[in-house]
Formats: sequence, structure tokens, C-alpha cells
Amino acid sequence: MPAKRAYGMDQDFYPWSPIVTRPVLRWPDNARVALAVIVNLEHWDWEVPADTPVAVSAMGGPEGMWTGNQPNFPDIGGYGNHEYGNRVGIFRILAVLDKYGITPTLALDKAVADNYPTLVEEGRRRGAEFIAHGLSRRRLIHIGMSDEEERNYIRASITAVERAT
Repeated sequence: MPAKRAYGMDQDFYPWSPIVTRPVLRWPDNARVALAVIVNLEHWDWEVPADTPVAVSAMGGPEGMWTGNQPNFPDIGGYGNHEYGNRVGIFRILAVLDKYGITPTLALDKAVADNYPTLVEEGRRRGAEFIAHGLSRRRLIHIGMSDEEERNYIRASITAVERAT
């Protein structure tokens, strides 16, 4: 039998709300545009720890791993790109934001919070806001996790970012 179909959400986290029934959104000083600059600082694990729950995509590969490498196989391309970002790219981005007086929000994963104190200090020095952003780029939250696994995942991410910042 097909599922019951109705207006609304399939979860209880927030209500269904069509935009035409919502109050008009007003920004401070009646600004027409609001901009949030969020910079992701992510670590790409060389190999995913064996006890990490891994989602499998419809194509058979681990979810979220654009190279399609298995979790226990080193991903040289992904690792190299992310390491470039953490060693060079982020400093170029921060220089441009500094030039225009923009203070970013930095979304850190647990691996960056635990292992890249220089990046955390660069954000702290600029007065950046820090937000938790998972465990690492190869250890993603996914639909295959139990409720307890999701809670532990989120808790570990938040705790690491709070501790580092």
C-alpha cells in the first residue's frame, strides 16, 4: 500500500511553510540583501578509520567521496586537493576577506579542530565565528546511521570545535 500523501513534512523538526503564507522577511536597516560568508575548513582522511559507519551511494561507492575510492583505500587526489586548501588556499581566501573587511564564519570539521591549530588561530585572530561541520570529509553523516550514531557524530564534532576554539 502506498504511503499516505498530504501537505506537510515527513518529520517533526520544523513545520511545512509555503513562502506565500510567511511574514515578509526584513533585514536590519531595511537592507535588500544579506550575505553570510562561510568558509569550510575540512580534512580529507588518507584512510577512513575501520569503525566509521560509511554510507554507500546508489552507484556502489562510498557516499560523498567524489573519487569513488573505497573507505579503506588511500585517496591521493582528494587528499592532495584538501591539503592544498589547508596549506595555501585558505590563506589566499582570508587575505581577500581581510582586504574587504569581511569576517567569515569558519565551518570546522573535527579533524581540522583537532589537528590544525594554525587554522583555528587564524580564525580566532580575525574574530571569526566557528561552527561544527562533521568529523572529516571522508567521514560524513548519512542516512544509514542509527539515531545513536548520528547523535554521537554530531556531539563529537561540536565538542572538538568547542575545545579547539
